[in-house]
Amino acid sequence: MNNVMAGLIGGAAAVAVGASALVFANRSSDESEAAKPQQVATKTVCSEERVVTKKEWGVNSVVGTVLGGAAGGALGHQIGGGSGKDIATGVGVVGGAYAGNKIAKNKFPDQEVSYRQRCREVPVS
Repeated sequence: MNNVMAGLIGGAAAVAVGASALVFANRSSDESEAAKPQQVATKTVCSEERVVTKKEWGVNSVVGTVLGGAAGGALGHQIGGGSGKDIATGVGVVGGAYAGNKIAKNKFPDQEVSYRQRCREVPVS
């Protein structure tokens, strides 16, 4: 018995929603016809728009810094002897890290620039 009652209530609700949708649709179409403005002559104007997309921040520069530091340290370690070898290794690490960071930022920037066309309708004067 409960299922039958629920079915009747659900059916009545569906009829009420459908009827109100029809009334709203008729009313809104009547109002839109009355509220239509005068037709104005328009033309399409397009322009190029610059779009800057940020990539994942700093990943390439970190990789470049680490690889540059390792390469610089390896090269610096080949120079000198004794405590001079340690100093050369340290200078090589710092110099290589700096160079690797700069190269990575130049070759793989953290942002991408593209252009897209944007068009809009404007009144003809």
